[in-house]
Amino acid sequence: MSKRTKFIILVVILIVIILSMVGGYFFVKHKEQEKKERAFFNEQEEKVIVYLKYNVPSYKSVTFTNEEFNPIGLSIDGYINNDKRLSFTAGKDVRTFSYSEELDKMFKTPTKSYIEIMKEKKTKAPKETSMTDANKQAQTMEEIIADARAREAQIFNRNRLY
Repeated sequence: MSKRTKFIILVVILIVIILSMVGGYFFVKHKEQEKKERAFFNEQEEKVIVYLKYNVPSYKSVTFTNEEFNPIGLSIDGYINNDKRLSFTAGKDVRTFSYSEELDKMFKTPTKSYIEIMKEKKTKAPKETSMTDANKQAQTMEEIIADARAREAQIFNRNRLY
């Protein structure tokens, strides 16, 4: 083989390696973006479930059929209780929520927004805590301090000069 043929083969190999690296980089970035979107949609789905559990007394299950970002924001479609006639479309943080006439008949009146539901849960939470929870936290702190002292003693013993 001539020098020119070897040079061309080397250049082609380098181009293939560089293109593979760039392609791999963009592939990883794309997968990270998909992972972030999936986490975001999972969070939004949990909010829809909380909203439906609170506002629909006969709620049993939910099936999500479509999730997408659109020019207006985001859209999560689905239905409840395995009945496609009980369909809904929810927006980000369940601020917008539209539903079929059949599902409309099942809602409590007055309905509460997701934000109102969460505020209500937060105001109830402090009433439910007791002194035993505070004692558990205090015991946990004592255990942490004792554990830290034991580790400190181990480090001093290990590093002691003979």
